Amino acid sequence: MKVIFVKDVPGSGNAGEVKEVKNGYARNYLIPQNFALLASHDNLQRLSAIKKAGDELRIKEEQDQNELANLLNDMEFELSEKVNSSGKFYGSVNNTMIAEKVETDTERSLDRRLFHIEKTIEEPGIYSVGIKFPRGAECSIKVKVSGVDIQGNLIEAQEITEEPTEDNVEINNIDSEINETIVNETLDQEDTENTIEDTEIQNTTEINAQESPSTPESEDKDEDNQ
Repeated sequence: MKVIFVKDVPGSGNAGEVKEVKNGYARNYLIPQNFALLASHDNLQRLSAIKKAGDELRIKEEQDQNELANLLNDMEFELSEKVNSSGKFYGSVNNTMIAEKVETDTERSLDRRLFHIEKTIEEPGIYSVGIKFPRGAECSIKVKVSGVDIQGNLIEAQEITEEPTEDNVEINNIDSEINETIVNETLDQEDTENTIEDTEIQNTTEINAQESPSTPESEDKDEDNQ
């Protein structure tokens, strides 16, 4: 079925484009959700107007998403989940839960797929979560997740610090060895230069002593001795 997209649909088409799509996709999703129109003769006559409206909508969405990204950037959202005897959550905190919390606190509905969690949230802590909007805007929020133990006691969230891995430790050791080698080579070079300089000074002194002329007093003493 041939349709005219009236809104941008990522992976399918942009507003003003005429494309052939599967019948079921058009009838069950695109047309009912007002993402596309049937490419009839009358609708094709409106193609330029549809494209213009799509361009205007795209600009507005980009502006709105930039404003929302600026609003959310560095905001902190708090959650609490039950923990087991090991201090771990019974399940991980996922992007759906974070999206719902953001919507509750800001009254702004965001698709869970916009949220990108760098590290699986399995224990209490303060985590950085990225948000990437469809029009290119990006921001980062802090998610403070506290724990609640079996007795109902609250376990405060602490900043999560990355534990050193074996690779990082090995790299640090290599860096230390390299720095130590550089320092030793520098000291050896300085010692060599100082030794050369002392030798040159000593040689110069001996040469000057050999070439210095006899003084008159020494000549008189030589004559008296004769």
